[in-house]
Amino acid sequence: MNTEQAIYEMLTESTGTHFLDSGGDSGRAWQQNQKKSLQDFKDEPIETIEDKDTDYPYRELSVFHHLTETLEYQEPRTEDFNKWLAREERENDLSNAEEYLSDFYYSQTTSINSYNEECDLSQTILFVVGRIYEDNLIALAIHNGADVRGGYTDYRIFKITDESFYSWYEESSEIIERLEVTQ
Repeated sequence: MNTEQAIYEMLTESTGTHFLDSGGDSGRAWQQNQKKSLQDFKDEPIETIEDKDTDYPYRELSVFHHLTETLEYQEPRTEDFNKWLAREERENDLSNAEEYLSDFYYSQTTSINSYNEECDLSQTILFVVGRIYEDNLIALAIHNGADVRGGYTDYRIFKITDESFYSWYEESSEIIERLEVTQ
């Protein structure tokens, strides 16, 4: 499977509903994204700028374009991760993604939720990153719900192919420095 298909599957993955979730009948990201084809995501603008003529313009980056241009899907590593989860009877969640990258690749990891940072991506991402040998691997989940406290996709493993992956993050150099210090 190629990177575009993997990201598309994540963007359209149902993360369920909950009566306390503010998404209503069709307001969750996965419900909106399931109306789109892969081609629709490819055709959307890479970035949009709203309120250009004001003192406070707002830039939004397409999460699809950003991820497909800076990451490479690691299908065999994702399959290994999922086999480990099944064998150990574990959930596909943040703590297990952290443990997997740390234990199997002997790497210090850092978890980052774009919701907690200055971010202009069109959807929130949550990932575990570690410098693993010479690869920059991440376990990535995309927020597809309405309430950011839940509604994340299953984690998949990707390789960062371009450090502009961090460009959405104002303090991106801090992440890179933290990873270099732990090596």
